[in-house]
Amino acid sequence: MRPLTRNELALLDALLRHPFDGVEELRAQVRDVSATPGCTCGCGTLDLHVPDTAPRSSVASPVPLEGTVVGAGGEPVGGILLFAHDGRLSCLEVYSFADYPLPMPGPEQVRWDPPPEP
Repeated sequence: MRPLTRNELALLDALLRHPFDGVEELRAQVRDVSATPGCTCGCGTLDLHVPDTAPRSSVASPVPLEGTVVGAGGEPVGGILLFAHDGRLSCLEVYSFADYPLPMPGPEQVRWDPPPEP
């Protein structure tokens, strides 16, 4: 296991800025989260590991927010989902619309649905 990179942490923080039931507990878990590769295809998917002592969230999995990963021209190239298991962060999944794996995007490469509230 390893700590999240600056980019991974920024992406998770951007996702958790959105309001939904159970988000506060997930935000608190980010302080202690660690990661391992979540897939063998070469994509940026991460398995997330949170200590048992972290507060549990009531969030359903996947969280009620999906990100669309956009390419350099603004076209959709894939997506990102956050999963929780037993009230704890468990997976940050990156998927591609093409036949090639996507690396973990930066937060600036993601459009959120629904968009953030002002």
